[in-house]
Amino acid sequence: MNFRAVLEEILDRVEGAQAITLIGLDGIAIDSVNPGRLPLEGLSAEFTSIVKGLNVSNTELETGEVQQLAIATDRFVTFLSSVTSEYFILMILSADGNYGRARFELLRAKTRLQDELS
Repeated sequence: MNFRAVLEEILDRVEGAQAITLIGLDGIAIDSVNPGRLPLEGLSAEFTSIVKGLNVSNTELETGEVQQLAIATDRFVTFLSSVTSEYFILMILSADGNYGRARFELLRAKTRLQDELS
């Protein structure tokens, strides 16, 4: 499967999308589309670190694995969405971007990529 094509398609469909990357739980990118040259490597490392910590807490609390995480700042909304327990899509959206469409496209991508990454 061409991961880049899937990522480009998502980026094109979501108003305000600035960058997108498919990453492993180790924070290393499998493929990325980053026309805005945002610091995806650093963001990937930070977000996967947060997910690892949350998964440990969730195991103790029996609340389940992280499916999606969003952090909003004054400039961006960053979505981290699971594809499998080991792979995630990280999308950076402008603060005025289309949140609902972003979440829908991330869910749609999960079903497209899941079998390939399992």
